[in-house]
Amino acid sequence: MSLTTSSTENEPLLRRLRRMGLVLTGDQQLADGILRDAFMRAQNAVGASQELSEKDIFKLGFDAFDDAVHRKGVVVILNRAGSRDGSLGDRVNRLSYVERVAIALLVVENMTPKEGAVLSGLPGPLLENALTDAMTKLEQREAG
Repeated sequence: MSLTTSSTENEPLLRRLRRMGLVLTGDQQLADGILRDAFMRAQNAVGASQELSEKDIFKLGFDAFDDAVHRKGVVVILNRAGSRDGSLGDRVNRLSYVERVAIALLVVENMTPKEGAVLSGLPGPLLENALTDAMTKLEQREAG
């Protein structure tokens, strides 16, 4: 599987992964690069003859984003310098990683807290609380 595939059955999954990557990393080009690298490593590991399930591909993408954000236990992508214009994109970029995970899984992917917990390794109640906090932050506009 690659990002350039023209297979119509994989396009919805790729759109979902790209959308999740944008939420988690804050940068679409960076997210696409992370996916490309993850897919290439996976193809080399399992061989071209084996097809991964949609669930495996989604988990592969999530894990690649998680690894990229937390290299060696240090958040290296989040809170990079950017425009502080109070836009929705700016407010999403200011969220903590756990808040972004909660939005990506519980809102964008419409998972239950239990499903989100299984995928992310974070407790369901933590995801629910992070989502509540994130939504409050996203609703706030800077006075200016």
